Amino acid sequence: MSDAAAIFRAVGLSKNFGGVRAVKDVSLAVAPATVFAIIGPNGAGKSTLLNLISGVHPPDAGTVMFNSLDVTALPPHARVRHGLARTFQKIRLFKQLSVIDNVVAGFHARHRIPAWQYVWHGTAFRADRARCRAEAAELLAFVGLSGRGQALAGALSYGEQRMLEIARALATAPRLLLIDEPAAGLNAAEVEALLERIRVLRQRGMAVVVVEHNMDLVMNVADRVLVMDYGEPLFEGTPAEVQVHPGVIAAYLGAES
Repeated sequence: MSDAAAIFRAVGLSKNFGGVRAVKDVSLAVAPATVFAIIGPNGAGKSTLLNLISGVHPPDAGTVMFNSLDVTALPPHARVRHGLARTFQKIRLFKQLSVIDNVVAGFHARHRIPAWQYVWHGTAFRADRARCRAEAAELLAFVGLSGRGQALAGALSYGEQRMLEIARALATAPRLLLIDEPAAGLNAAEVEALLERIRVLRQRGMAVVVVEHNMDLVMNVADRVLVMDYGEPLFEGTPAEVQVHPGVIAAYLGAES
């Protein structure tokens, strides 16, 4: 892939935690309107890699480029403002707030009002609030939570909380969405609904990076797959190529490659 074709590019990312090598010399490129999956056995470094991409952890080595901008040193909230959003493996909602207020919180990077109107609420504040709530309602409909806007987030089922976290991330209007283990704890119907929503996001031009253990989901939605093992890249290719690669089979099954 050429530099011009990639919306996101990481080169030579490495991260150690004390004496533990979590990620070593990982490079990847993600094009717009594609789904890029990161897979690997437990402890392969997948979530750490996602943390390096999103800015939760700074890399010990390597660079992160987003839309031709070097964001390696930028914190997560600054990356959000440039169009990079994520969800987490362990759900992080404001559980004592309503469902719709959780989504509205995602609009923090997109408010269009003077700072003083946060203190003295004027016409611009009211218009912005109405816009955010209307768009939040649309996002809730997209993830299948219509009619649940006034419920407390903590009262939702586990699968609904997963969908709410995705809606909140989408509220930031990302061009690159990072999703960490979205199918964890979901039943078969919920996984199918998740698949369809990821496909729709791709059709709308969004790039999606997904870390996932559910191989059926990965093979059904991904355009490219990066396989990691012991913190290092093992193989990258199409889902069909990944399924027959001897090294990948060995990593998952513990066989001799």
